[in-house]
Amino acid sequence: MKSMRFLSISIITSLIITQTLFCYSKQRQEMYVQSVTSPTNRMLQVGEELEYSVHYAIFNIGKIVFRITGSEERNGRTVYHASVFMDSNPSLDWLVELHVRFYSEIDQDAFSYGWLSEDSTSKEMTYRRMKLDYENSRMCFEWGDKLPSGERIQNGADTVAITQQCQDGLSLFYYAREHALEKRQKNIPTFIDTNEVTTRINFGVENLEEEIDEIDYPIDVVKLVGRAEFVGIFGLTGGFEGVFSNDIAGIPITARLKVILGSVRVELRKWKRGDWMPPKAVEED
Repeated sequence: MKSMRFLSISIITSLIITQTLFCYSKQRQEMYVQSVTSPTNRMLQVGEELEYSVHYAIFNIGKIVFRITGSEERNGRTVYHASVFMDSNPSLDWLVELHVRFYSEIDQDAFSYGWLSEDSTSKEMTYRRMKLDYENSRMCFEWGDKLPSGERIQNGADTVAITQQCQDGLSLFYYAREHALEKRQKNIPTFIDTNEVTTRINFGVENLEEEIDEIDYPIDVVKLVGRAEFVGIFGLTGGFEGVFSNDIAGIPITARLKVILGSVRVELRKWKRGDWMPPKAVEED
């Protein structure tokens, strides 16, 4: 039962790769200037909602829903409020029950300024919170329990020095979308708590066609591949790949990811983004 819970958690959280912190190689001051001077992001749209089904072998084991719920101007930057809700299939509650919530504040360049996670079962709810204090070059963690009243009881805290703008697990989802149409390779220093490891991502591998149940035509997509050089939280390990819509929205259409006990497929099921529809692949003569 315990191993199955670990598997299910790893499957549902795989789409956003891991619940850890990603830092990029430019200096903090340089990146801060970039975020101040960049125009409002066209990929990030308030009101967007994306729902994915998660499959392991022949089983639909859960769903993931991403939302951008609002935005505000903060010190010359547009900061977006994003969330992702991850829930196991209710028909599998006899086997595993999982409800995970992430909340992030993301600027127009898809860098993180704060992150909160809540993980609940019928018995308890726990939380983790990260605050990125770029002015003082530090990252502050805290963790604890959340009571039914909504009150949070802190059980511990830690502070880690940083010198760069960073990603959390949810903002990384939007960072990948922002750069999906580029052709480049990145070796990304990755912090799991205070341990630095590496995630390797290759953007713009090739232009492909993809099919999903919700659309009756082949979708024009671009492919991303990567490898996690570590065993991530709840089982993410090794290679992962995904295909993104070949347009400014850069919406992930499907993803395949390796976990400890095999691989999973994540597929787009529903979406709200104005009049957006997945771009149709052009037929070659």
